[in-house]
Amino acid sequence: MQTTRTNRRASLRTRIYALLAVFAALVVPAAGRANMANPVRAGDRLGEPSGGLETVTVEHESLAIDLRPLAKSQPALVSATYRVRNAGPAHTLHLLFVADALTDGGTGVWLDGRAISAAREDAGPLPASWRPPPATPGLDGRDALSYETSAQGTFTFDVPLAPGPHEIRVRYRAQPTAHSAGSPARYWQLAYVLAPAREWAGFGGLDVRVELPAGWAAAASPALRRQGDALVGAWRTLPADALALTARAPVPSALPLWAFLALASLAAMVLLLWIGRATGRWLGRRGHSAAWGLIPGVVLSIVYAACVVAGLALVPDLVTRGLGEQRAWGYGYGATIGALLLFPVLLLVAIVMLQIAVSRGRRPSASASVPAAPDGVVQGG
Repeated sequence: MQTTRTNRRASLRTRIYALLAVFAALVVPAAGRANMANPVRAGDRLGEPSGGLETVTVEHESLAIDLRPLAKSQPALVSATYRVRNAGPAHTLHLLFVADALTDGGTGVWLDGRAISAAREDAGPLPASWRPPPATPGLDGRDALSYETSAQGTFTFDVPLAPGPHEIRVRYRAQPTAHSAGSPARYWQLAYVLAPAREWAGFGGLDVRVELPAGWAAAASPALRRQGDALVGAWRTLPADALALTARAPVPSALPLWAFLALASLAAMVLLLWIGRATGRWLGRRGHSAAWGLIPGVVLSIVYAACVVAGLALVPDLVTRGLGEQRAWGYGYGATIGALLLFPVLLLVAIVMLQIAVSRGRRPSASASVPAAPDGVVQGG
């Protein structure tokens, strides 16, 4: 009889461990599997100037893109400085710049330090090579992110260019594209079209420097070298038709929160099993069947499953709470939907395990099931 009871205990433990394993497999990975990204919020289209450059040689270009304002969700600043040489007679260049617009706040066009007026212009369809790239680089080993721009923004300015060397500087604000794709923090994308520079009579080289907010992750195509909180690169010829950038704020680790949720869920399940055993013993002393424990067991199971589901939905919000304006739109909706779909599974597992515990608690112990022998009588043998 004792062997039979031992085998029953072992069988019960095996069933409990199996159900716990199923529970862990279903609950813990839910956050990683279920996530939903909001649509892209397209930004501005940027690029090099063109028009009447056949006699102008660009001896050197310095392109500076300041992404630090993105930390406060403000537009980036683009500054391009050209050292040019006019090998022909004096003439006025009517230059078209592929960008959204010049706005207030230190933006404009300067020739040899003198400000030049600029105006918005609808240039109509642009050459195919002037189009922005279809994607920007992915971060953390992920695939490239699709890239969209909201408008074919252009502005024009007239440059009275005398023979000899000159410096043209253009500075303006640019709104990057915001992309939500499987990350608590939104991705910022910006592409600068270089292709129009091929129309110049000559090109002497390009330096690029991209300033980043402190600690941000970033990638570029063509590749740029990381230098502190900046990306830098230099080429003697145009490296590509466009420079594509992706940047993102640091993402806090969700592992501690998921670990805490898993341990709390496991502890709550152990508490439920203890309550089930105690309920079973109480029913046994009163001669009631284990079925009497089903109603309170269902109530406790509903509370347990609801608490776990609430935790699964809350973790993404806790992860992104410190990101503020950098939070990706809609991040965590998928985890919430996945948690709701998981509710009936958690409920069923909790009900089954509670009933097993109630049944196990109601069974009489080994000492109680074997009647005591009368005085002077030796059992067995």
